[in-house]
Amino acid sequence: MTADAATLAKPAPEPRGSFGKVLLKAEGLQKRYGAIHAVRGVGITVRAGEALALCGENGAGKSTIFKILAGEVAPDAGRITLEDVPFHPDSAAAAVKAGVSMVYQEFNILPNASVAENVYLGRMERFCRAGIIKWPELYAAAAELLGRLGIRVNPRAEMRSLSPSAQKMVELARALSTRPRVLLLDEITASLDHDDAEILHRLMDELRAEGAGILYVSHRLQEIFNNCTTVEVMKDGAHVTTLPVGELDEDRLSALMVGREIGAWQRGDRDETAPVMLELVNLSGRGFDDVSFKVRQGEVVTLAGLAGSGADEILETVFGVQPVKSGEIQLGSAPYRGRSIVDAMNAGIAMVPKERAVEGLIDPADIRFNVGLSVLKRNGWGPFVNGGAEARAARDGMELFRIKARSAATAVRALSGGNKQKVLLAKWFVTDPKLMLLNNPTRGVDVGVKFEIYELLQKLRGERNLAVLMASEDMAEVIRLSDVVVTIRHGQVSGVFEGEAITETNLINAML
Repeated sequence: MTADAATLAKPAPEPRGSFGKVLLKAEGLQKRYGAIHAVRGVGITVRAGEALALCGENGAGKSTIFKILAGEVAPDAGRITLEDVPFHPDSAAAAVKAGVSMVYQEFNILPNASVAENVYLGRMERFCRAGIIKWPELYAAAAELLGRLGIRVNPRAEMRSLSPSAQKMVELARALSTRPRVLLLDEITASLDHDDAEILHRLMDELRAEGAGILYVSHRLQEIFNNCTTVEVMKDGAHVTTLPVGELDEDRLSALMVGREIGAWQRGDRDETAPVMLELVNLSGRGFDDVSFKVRQGEVVTLAGLAGSGADEILETVFGVQPVKSGEIQLGSAPYRGRSIVDAMNAGIAMVPKERAVEGLIDPADIRFNVGLSVLKRNGWGPFVNGGAEARAARDGMELFRIKARSAATAVRALSGGNKQKVLLAKWFVTDPKLMLLNNPTRGVDVGVKFEIYELLQKLRGERNLAVLMASEDMAEVIRLSDVVVTIRHGQVSGVFEGEAITETNLINAML
């Protein structure tokens, strides 16, 4: 469950007028990528003690602004000052040296290196004597920093051995180790579990109290209201408005971001007599035991649990990623004996994974290649691929999910986060599955794209009689989409809720 679902609302931070001196000021920023005008004359001001949320739909220009401020991308025009001194870094290292550090949405780690090496990545010379690394000094420094921040990670551990949440917290420690005057946080809570999100928000409060400024991006609106002081809204690369959080609510902020009012979501109709597509009977696997439930055709069943509850592992076991220890999986009316991803795909099962950058997409490759991977068997013959069929699959996926790109030849890494997520969904929906497994299908996307995906899921489950088994950490999403919610606690079913019984109070009580 996400921090915004589990955390009680806290008083909004101080209004803008109570902040200190201007730390970072950008005026008239412009950036084009060919025909795409990504940033159109945007200005940003971050003051000491301020947490400024930069809000907008995917593709609004937020990431480009962050990359400019972090020294990764040069603006075509505009002026930036850091404490009244011109600030135009030509690299991330130059930005860090000047006092601006960034934690990225996508993972930026060396997986085979230690935690300590990742914390001091690019700054290892301070631990070198005559070209030799003083490992005890490195580990001691990392241990002291991590302990002071409240991040419980072994500095000697390999990064690849850590959970995604812990890896992201190491990246946060790296940024904080530079003692930044301005900290840029780009959608990092998408990778954090509840406890780590709480640590992040505590550290944000401490940084503000020390006089630092924070520029923050999150698509979890309640996080913004709980942890930010000011909101700047962007749309289509341009500034829309800047307001204190106290003058906004979720509905108004959503409308400003997407340029229209978003109506109340209505859950789709459910046929309780529809045939059962998936049934788990006393199923046990890695991280869960004795789990039983059913998913009918045209139905959305959601597994809801805290981080480590076993919900993710249940999806992975059905898809053949994890082994079955005992119990039975039934697909349709027959026992399902498949024990691999290939078996699952051949049986008409598809799965959208949680970590799109690690498990779902190949960023340097184009849309056509990524979508085509899921139908390679259908479109391939030996070492050859039917290029026409692959192109049609990519085109169909782009049309179905309304992916914004110049063509299917566009590299995935050039897309916004929302469009990347749409490519991941398209990749698996073009397989025309009978059973779709969705692990946090709207993770890291804005409210507009989120509702687009909801509408498509409702449409497809009706048109294709699709059975959907979902795991989600977004409580609002669970309540909006689900016909049935199965709560998982410590690897076991702790409750089953349908219809009007699907409420936040009921679900949280069953999950805790």
